Amino acid sequence: MELITIQIVGLLEGAAIVLMILAAWRLVLVLARPRKMSIQEIEKNGTLAEAIVLDVNETGMFIDDLPQVKLQMQVLPEKGRNFVAEVKQVLPNSLKSLLRLGSKILVKYDPGNPRDVVVLRAL
Repeated sequence: MELITIQIVGLLEGAAIVLMILAAWRLVLVLARPRKMSIQEIEKNGTLAEAIVLDVNETGMFIDDLPQVKLQMQVLPEKGRNFVAEVKQVLPNSLKSLLRLGSKILVKYDPGNPRDVVVLRAL
């Protein structure tokens, strides 16, 4: 009986150690992940780049009578490789009317997460 009790306690201690290791690993993964920048932070601190519009569609949503547009673009950073990004952004009608397939635009992106892009203006 005493031997069974010792084995059960040993198993419980081993399980507790495994759970603590898994929790510590999860914490390391969460803390190591770069923090997502807000749109305002990207506009202020993001990396400036040109981009080429690959596709543009209205989503059908309007905010303060301004259309939300879904844009697919190829971003051309000064350093590093080009990449494709897709964003949904509310744009003034004056800018939306300038966006066509092949149009060049000025954007800022989060260098820690390059898929997060903000359209600044047409070029």
